Amino acid sequence: MISNTEETLNFIARLEECYAKKRKVFVDLESVDHIGNGAIVVLLSKMVQFKSSNIDFNGNYPKNRYARSILKESGFIKNLFKDFTVEDEYVIGDENNKIYTHGQRNVNPVLSSDIIKHLSKLIWETPQRCIGVQRVFLELMQNTNNHASFDNLGEKHWWLSVDYDKENNKAKFSFIDFGVGIFKSLENKNSGSKFYRIIEKVKNIYKYGNNAELLKLLLEGEIHKTATGDYYRGKGLPGIVNALKQNRISNLTIISNNAMADVNNNKYKLLNKALNGSFFSWELNYNNEHFSE
Repeated sequence: MISNTEETLNFIARLEECYAKKRKVFVDLESVDHIGNGAIVVLLSKMVQFKSSNIDFNGNYPKNRYARSILKESGFIKNLFKDFTVEDEYVIGDENNKIYTHGQRNVNPVLSSDIIKHLSKLIWETPQRCIGVQRVFLELMQNTNNHASFDNLGEKHWWLSVDYDKENNKAKFSFIDFGVGIFKSLENKNSGSKFYRIIEKVKNIYKYGNNAELLKLLLEGEIHKTATGDYYRGKGLPGIVNALKQNRISNLTIISNNAMADVNNNKYKLLNKALNGSFFSWELNYNNEHFSE
């Protein structure tokens, strides 16, 4: 999702086309030599989507030994032979595995607290309070619950995959929802919302040219300021960026619709292929701020 974004988005689009046409798929991974945490959570979430709709979904292992071991640890092959039903919650793997993937619709602070407790113990040897990671979890869950669908609250699943990198003593998080995405959500606010016609207002003020520039304004809190006349107060997507600035998380990357942000390096770009939804990736390492319980 990060190092090979365009090709991965093309892959997702092909899967979504097959799903829409109820066509079975076989995912040929033989020639894959690198698979990232973000791509794994996409693959697992799509597998569940197909299987819960009784559409055949199959695949094979990469020949590359390292890529094969990563995929095996993710639970992908094991769950190829499992039946899934349409549910609110899915868990693939367990916290003792290297990769632990969840799919849910609701905001679940207990789940995020349990994950933080487990990972912080691995990183610092004793459980720690990681309020930056908790902030990210709650904001993303809440956004999916409230904004991922035009019609009903809580209609779309969010998917979270956690990978503990023992060699570098850090945790990698990938979060994705296949909702409408940030910009389509902003474009469709009703007249009762403080963000009604906000893109038009922001465009007139800042003269931005594309969604990459709009994403930067959003993350810097300028859209909230335009809508309310006040600076954001640590919530929403700017609150996630603030957690990065405070060294409470690291390596934040965001993809939504046709825009991508490498927030650490202040790089924003347009994508040739759009994601139907939003993807977030971040890390927690030994040098990030944390607090004893």
